[in-house]
Amino acid sequence: MSTENDAEAGSLAPLKFKQAVFHFATHPSEPIIVSGLINGKIKCHRYGEKSHQELWTEKAFKKSCRGVAFNPDGSQLYSVSKDKMILLMDTSTGQTIKSREMTHENPLNSLLNLNENMFATGDDQGVIKIWDNRKEDAVMTYSEHEDFIADMAYSPSHKTLVAVGGDGYLSTWDIRKPNVAAMSDQMGDELLSVKLVKNGRKAVVGSQEGILSLWSWGDWGDYKDRIVGHPHSIDAICKIDEDTICTGSSDGMIRVVSILPNAFHGVIGDHGQDMPIEHIELTHDKKYLISCGHDESLRFWDVGYLFDEDQDEEKDGDDDQSDAEGEVTSNLENNKNEDQDDESQDEDKKQKQDADDDEDEEKALAEFEGFEDDSDDSDDDKPSKKRQKKQLKKEQKKKEAEHKKKSSRPNTFFSDL
Repeated sequence: MSTENDAEAGSLAPLKFKQAVFHFATHPSEPIIVSGLINGKIKCHRYGEKSHQELWTEKAFKKSCRGVAFNPDGSQLYSVSKDKMILLMDTSTGQTIKSREMTHENPLNSLLNLNENMFATGDDQGVIKIWDNRKEDAVMTYSEHEDFIADMAYSPSHKTLVAVGGDGYLSTWDIRKPNVAAMSDQMGDELLSVKLVKNGRKAVVGSQEGILSLWSWGDWGDYKDRIVGHPHSIDAICKIDEDTICTGSSDGMIRVVSILPNAFHGVIGDHGQDMPIEHIELTHDKKYLISCGHDESLRFWDVGYLFDEDQDEEKDGDDDQSDAEGEVTSNLENNKNEDQDDESQDEDKKQKQDADDDEDEEKALAEFEGFEDDSDDSDDDKPSKKRQKKQLKKEQKKKEAEHKKKSSRPNTFFSDL
């Protein structure tokens, strides 16, 4: 079985820069990475086991580049900066396709691609804007937050954006509507990172005080659970799978954490003391986890063996399954039961609101371009067909849960980290 040292030995050489890397993005299908630097430059590299090749460099902004993101097929690249500009660039050449200036009243701080045409930006004073490449101006502007937007996540199935910020609030937005869908209680701590897990039923949020909080979809008033143990702020989160994340902390360490049951499973990378992690992301083939910090480099951590071990355990199983499950604490069992209860409640709410949601969606689709209906069926058919699909999914999930309980031990593929 692989060890942490094995992973380090198999990692690629760091990609070093002369300036700090503020943000980066990995290509969705090729070994290509684009980095946004603090001096406003954007660099594109093809990474490899023997060497890294620089493909192009562009001086895109006068001030720091604070975010980069590929469109779904990787052919184009979005970038945002402190000088309030947004660029759409050609990935192969680095040439600008479209430029928007003075897009916000305050410096941009975060960027998230939503689909093939749309993306979201957040600024230093809490304003979020939704953009459509087919239109010049923002299609939505949200102003509920009072401090910087630190991070955002998106649920395509709900057409909903989840945002966290320095004001200590979590917010959710149906991007087809002008008003906030839900706003959390004030957490008394800066919220710095967010990812959706458990097939979108949970949001995991990292804070300045080093606490991971777990939120249930549709119940955004307060978190349902929290994971303590990080000694410093959690500035970045990367989803490994629906039950596992990696966290990047201001102590320079990258940790593996499982969600429900909640547990730490070791450190897979370390940029060094006083070298906070700014961003972490998986490569398209899930072989490497890439991270950037304050040491002016991108570092590659070999994590492919984690997924290999997961597949091996699903095939082979473990004879001591029941013994391992018996060792789970009552607190973790309560968390899992709560997770299941939340799923059941969410399902009931969705069924009750199907008719109203369909009517709202049709009105919104007529008002805003760029949103495609998931079905060509008539309005009369949609509620019943959706309920049938949900019932089939519910039965499938039940069968998968029973099979998983019999044949695999939860999260054991991280036990040797």
